[in-house]
Amino acid sequence: MKKKFPSEKELKSVRKKLDVGVASKTLPAHATVVEKVKFGICQRFVVYKRDNNLSQRELSVLIEIDEALVSKILHYNVEEFTVDRLLKYLSKLYEEIELQVKVA
Repeated sequence: MKKKFPSEKELKSVRKKLDVGVASKTLPAHATVVEKVKFGICQRFVVYKRDNNLSQRELSVLIEIDEALVSKILHYNVEEFTVDRLLKYLSKLYEEIELQVKVA
């Protein structure tokens, strides 16, 4: 069965819902190596939160940082952080962290 494209009314409703909350950023098409690394680190926080069924507040307590900063991490605001700062926070969740750099 062929799917129909949503009507303008449906699209307007979805846009209204999306405008309410904080949206997660996506990795730019021409992201730098540093942006890709930071994006990958942020992804680990999202996975940890999901896998451990934690709230944003609970995660902030574990990392020992403000909940607003956790929100920025979970929404991939990579420009707000340095790689070493993100790794410092991540080390609060994982006993061992191993990074791999692939050169193409």
